[in-house]
Amino acid sequence: MQPSLAFTSNSGGLSADTALRARAASHGRSPLPALTGLRFFAAFYVVLGHSLTWLSSRFPLPAFVKTFLGNGYLAVCLFFLLSGFILSYTYAGEAFHGLARRKFWAARFARIYPVYLLSLLLVLPFEIQGLTWTRAASVLLMVQAWNPLHPELTGVWNYPAWSLSVEAFFYLCFPFIQSRLWGSSWRVLLLVAAFASLVCVVFHTPIQGLGLWDPVVTGKWLPLPLLRIPEFILGMVLGNVFVRYGSISRKATLTLLAVISSILILALPIGPWVSLAVLPFGLLIYSLASSENPVTSFLSHPVMILLGGASYSIYLLQVPARDWVRTISEHFTPLGRVNVPLTPLVLILFSVLVFRNWEEPMRKATRRWLVRKAEISV
Repeated sequence: MQPSLAFTSNSGGLSADTALRARAASHGRSPLPALTGLRFFAAFYVVLGHSLTWLSSRFPLPAFVKTFLGNGYLAVCLFFLLSGFILSYTYAGEAFHGLARRKFWAARFARIYPVYLLSLLLVLPFEIQGLTWTRAASVLLMVQAWNPLHPELTGVWNYPAWSLSVEAFFYLCFPFIQSRLWGSSWRVLLLVAAFASLVCVVFHTPIQGLGLWDPVVTGKWLPLPLLRIPEFILGMVLGNVFVRYGSISRKATLTLLAVISSILILALPIGPWVSLAVLPFGLLIYSLASSENPVTSFLSHPVMILLGGASYSIYLLQVPARDWVRTISEHFTPLGRVNVPLTPLVLILFSVLVFRNWEEPMRKATRRWLVRKAEISV
């Protein structure tokens, strides 16, 4: 059965992906605005993590604050879970035949590539010196994280873009995995969720980041997407379970438990076992989707929906924003010392403008063109 959610979004076109909302609505599924609002905090957590060096050099930060900020990169794990959850929630029950798969891939490409390309163009003046044709091609094709023989390609040009290369791999796999999960019993879903969680925690997949895993047994590099796909699959399982069985509780208890557990795990010096954060992350996503409480109300506010919609740009434009703010401020002595604290504000404002005036219009235009090409090729 499909969950009947009591809340709706009045944000119009301010969601992270209006096409996904429209498709979910066509299946009789309500939008999940709180998850859009959550995306902003995940993106900003990454930005704060990258500011740790500057903050700790100027302020006497407590150890637990340093640890918490230092784990900001783990928000990428939350994004992977969210991606799997939202896509499964949106596409659950669809038959992914040949044309449907091509339309799905066209929609996903249109969703991520316009801002991806913009980020590369904006940061190009600062990276062009060390950018070879091979490196440039791998990034433009979004395969920089796929090559086990050249892991050094992963972080070139625009550093955060590596995670979009991973997402691109997930999108290729999604129609095939989703078809299997949708036809599976709840016992199979439970086993898959347990196995994916175990892999994430025991093998510490959320902390891999750009540090491609070198297994002791084989001594070979593995493509990074394969290391991170358990997080995506866990999100997919949760999305399928949510569509079938609905909420486990509409009270705020589970949401608060998930938030507190996440903060504690991220703030404690537990080394690689910070990978345990994947568990409260999953609970947080599921509880926000299925409950109606002050937390979901806050995250569903139109301002949070707008910021959540801009979160993709916030995440991907953080490097060019930092470089351009630093370069411009260096030419103005009064601003020369405030470029780092100024960057987050500039980043958020610029990302909102990009979201409204570039990301959404280009997504719609690109999607229409690609879908038309896919239909003509049949």
